[in-house]
Amino acid sequence: MSTRSIRAAAVVAATAAALLLAGCSPAPIQRPVAAVGTPVAAAGDSTPSEVVAIGDSIAFGKGVRPDQAWPALVADAQNWHLTDLAVSGSGFVHKGWNGTTFRQQVDQALRLRPDYILIAATRNDRDDDPAAVERACTQLLGELREAFPHARIIGTTAIWGSDTPPASVERVDAIAETAVTDVGGSFLDVGFPLVGHPEWLQPDGIHPNALGQDVVAKVVEAKLAPLDLAL
Repeated sequence: MSTRSIRAAAVVAATAAALLLAGCSPAPIQRPVAAVGTPVAAAGDSTPSEVVAIGDSIAFGKGVRPDQAWPALVADAQNWHLTDLAVSGSGFVHKGWNGTTFRQQVDQALRLRPDYILIAATRNDRDDDPAAVERACTQLLGELREAFPHARIIGTTAIWGSDTPPASVERVDAIAETAVTDVGGSFLDVGFPLVGHPEWLQPDGIHPNALGQDVVAKVVEAKLAPLDLAL
């Protein structure tokens, strides 16, 4: 098991027992791409900060309800208003179900006015040319920073399933970390909290079920807690 999964285990241990007791009900099947223009609104404050999420099917919440995806859970906890732009199968260079990459998600984000930008590294890029991933990642993060000089950019490592992740995933994470920190963003190493826990995954062994999404969200929230997120 990766040392990152050991570190992440400490974060989720306190919540795992309660989460397992809660279980999860079967969720309706979603379309494989987020419905742009249908953001998840945070409760409470009438004028919450705006956040966009850029990512893959796990950030999109494939197989669970939109409000059960980890970006929605984190946005709710932070009282942010979320527009989830994530697309199944996509990556910085890997083409998703509709033939698009993170390029198109960034283009959509550039038309919005986000206060926070969540951008998740993805397992989908693990088999692509690392040099191409690095070029695309660096370019897209640069464009986001240029367009939104005061926004908080928050990157995360890729989410893996219950089996042991290949080294290529950590290589993608390292590329994303460099690109995010180079533009003054914060990068969260969430480890591999789902490793060894098939009960937190859907039958495909890749996508978290509602319980797994909650575990991921709890780890992200724990990593965000020490940061000064004030704009």
